[in-house]
Amino acid sequence: MILDVISLSRSLVDDAWSDPEKWEANLASAQALLSKALVESPGNVLALTCLGAVLSDQGKHKEAASVLKRAVELGSTDRNTFFNLGVATMNFGSRAKAMSAFRGAEGLQASPLSWPAYFDAQAH
Repeated sequence: MILDVISLSRSLVDDAWSDPEKWEANLASAQALLSKALVESPGNVLALTCLGAVLSDQGKHKEAASVLKRAVELGSTDRNTFFNLGVATMNFGSRAKAMSAFRGAEGLQASPLSWPAYFDAQAH
């Protein structure tokens, strides 16, 4: 069930990148799906990582960081958890904390089921 939700959420996000007119609706749908899945499985680090990416892409960086910190606390070893935490933190917090999260991603493999949040390094 959770893998189906993650797959559908990823499809919604990918579709939003392909068609910007779908951006808000698709990301809101992905957020709702992942949030519901987390009610049933609150410790699922993959779902937390994916929700963090969606929240960050929506500009909800503080909320994204909170979700991603939870995934880290639960023992995530997914590169995207740490990368996405760096993205979220860079957009609202201190650069030093963001760089710490980015360094945490070094040497880790990204899950093929998760995805990185959008990050424009030139904008920071």
